[in-house]
Amino acid sequence: MRVVEGKTSSWLTTLPLQSCHFDLAPVQFRDGLALHFLRHPSNLPAKCDGCGANFTLQHALDCKKGGLVILRHNEIRDCIGDLASQVWPQVIKEPIVNKATATSSDPGLRLDLGIRGVWQPQVEALFDVRVIDTDAPSHCHRAPNAILESSSQEKKRMYKKAVEDRRGTFTPFVLSVDGLLHKEASHFIKHMATALSSKWDKAYSITSSYVRSRLAFAGVRAVSLCLRGSRTKWRSGLGFHDGAPLASFME
Repeated sequence: MRVVEGKTSSWLTTLPLQSCHFDLAPVQFRDGLALHFLRHPSNLPAKCDGCGANFTLQHALDCKKGGLVILRHNEIRDCIGDLASQVWPQVIKEPIVNKATATSSDPGLRLDLGIRGVWQPQVEALFDVRVIDTDAPSHCHRAPNAILESSSQEKKRMYKKAVEDRRGTFTPFVLSVDGLLHKEASHFIKHMATALSSKWDKAYSITSSYVRSRLAFAGVRAVSLCLRGSRTKWRSGLGFHDGAPLASFME
């Protein structure tokens, strides 16, 4: 029922066209199938190379070591931004809502995407993405849609007032690791598909399928990265992490 209601199986019935980013590596396809049908992916390591814990499916999806969870988030953010840029002329990655100040402990406020003209002409619509493992043990007694709704409300408490103070609109883009969209994310996808339908002079059913498939394939690749990617970071022997020493090199 969750698969049908959430329309999370579009990638399984889509031609693997590389030009549309609908292609997957064999291991990505197998990982996507396993997650889709609630099976355990094959040939996973016994231990996490980041923290040494037992490498279960849940651990792979939730372990923050090595930054793979952040890369999963960024994959979805960049897919949305790329699609939005086909419709609206100004799409900004990580727009700053409030700048950090040197005189206080306030770290500032930065969101994931700023898109001008989505809901109102010349008004910036700000989005923040969250990808949730709704099958994590901490969520085992709650329905997936309730988990997404709770996360959406949390995002609004964090960002909505600050965004509206600068005369913008805020939309949380919340989805599960297997592609189940919160109702506000789904509404935005429909709105974008409608705009693409008008711009490209194509039927809404075609553009809607295209947008949902792009997002679904991005999700499969992102999840497979959490399962197969290394959490051990490269340790540089240079002794510095920025370009400051290059000034003396050029003298």
